[in-house]
Amino acid sequence: MNIVIFGAGGRAGRQAVAEARRRGHRVTAVVRDPAGHGDLGDVRVVAGDVTDPVSVERAAAGHDAAVSAAV
Repeated sequence: MNIVIFGAGGRAGRQAVAEARRRGHRVTAVVRDPAGHGDLGDVRVVAGDVTDPVSVERAAAGHDAAVSAAV
């Protein structure tokens, strides 16, 4: 399954990324600044803003499920 996780750089988001990867899913991690999140592991990291509908639409395209861990 392809999962997009918004807020992937935070405490809850990192846990969601780790659990999704542990279960064998392909993960796209959405963060404000991808350069600062190279430590998220074997996932695709993209820039995005969960408060911007266009940004959310772009990041979520082609995914089977979405998780919001943004606060």
